[in-house]
Amino acid sequence: MKIIIAGAGAVGTHLAKLLSKEDQDIILMDQDEEKLETLSSYNLMTVSGSPTSIKDLKEAGVKNTDLFIAVTPFESQNITACMLAANLGAAKTLARIDNYEYLQPENREFFKKLGVDELIYPEMLAAQEIVTALRKTWVRQWYELCGGALVLIGVKLRDNALIINHRLKELAGGNDFYHIAVIKRKDSIIIPTGNDKILPGDLVYFTTTKDHISDIRILAGKAEVEIKKIMIMGGSRIAIRTADYAPADMQIKIIETDRQKSLKLVEKIDDVDIILGDGRDPELLKEEGITDVDAFISLTDSSETNILACLSAKNFGVAKTIAEVENLAYI
Repeated sequence: MKIIIAGAGAVGTHLAKLLSKEDQDIILMDQDEEKLETLSSYNLMTVSGSPTSIKDLKEAGVKNTDLFIAVTPFESQNITACMLAANLGAAKTLARIDNYEYLQPENREFFKKLGVDELIYPEMLAAQEIVTALRKTWVRQWYELCGGALVLIGVKLRDNALIINHRLKELAGGNDFYHIAVIKRKDSIIIPTGNDKILPGDLVYFTTTKDHISDIRILAGKAEVEIKKIMIMGGSRIAIRTADYAPADMQIKIIETDRQKSLKLVEKIDDVDIILGDGRDPELLKEEGITDVDAFISLTDSSETNILACLSAKNFGVAKTIAEVENLAYI
């Protein structure tokens, strides 16, 4: 498959690296030649040019492209690039957007007519992942497959897991309700066979159906922690979407340093406490009840601040912490 990725930022570069490992024909396009030079060791082609230039798109070979992905930092540029690519011959296009309104069914159809087949709103995806993590505190990663008929669950296993120190062939039976697809052990990824043994500290990926989720939890030796009180540091768009998606019985408190931003949050979100202050201040956290919250989520613009804030929350005894991280090296 021939794929053109427009935008060599964090998202575009990460996508290009991943897809290049799958023997896809990848072309990464950006106007910044310095960004492209860092990717010379990967199995992909780089093109210096603008994704909104018809000349540059033609030179990149957009006419014979199976998939065109626009993930520059600018929403309007992504939409325009996809429209041009579609009209120049790209079979399918995908644009990264920042406007939730565009995802409404009637608007999706409108963009499809213009040539934009798929719209990706990262903030919405992040909020959905956060809420899933709050609902299933024992799960590291959760992916729904086949329209939700199957679920892929990543779980960190400890000594108390029922399947620890067992080979997979010992666990197989006639009424299996799960399949172990992958084992991540430190820096190694293992596609397991029957002779592979599950060890303490492994991140194990199970595939199962939704009616057997609780059975997987028992196998993994995990307790379900109920999340009721949540503190969020940073009033970003992800914070707004998280508040929208969170169940009604979850009490949310958002701490924001910027006064104007906090006033806008009050207008946009109902039934959420907005606190004006610095979430890095331990005294403020204590005053706002950090020791009583079940989950702490840090969503500032700084990956380092988010990580340190979550570590601080752990020291206060918070059971579940979630940090927004833009630096892919940390991931």
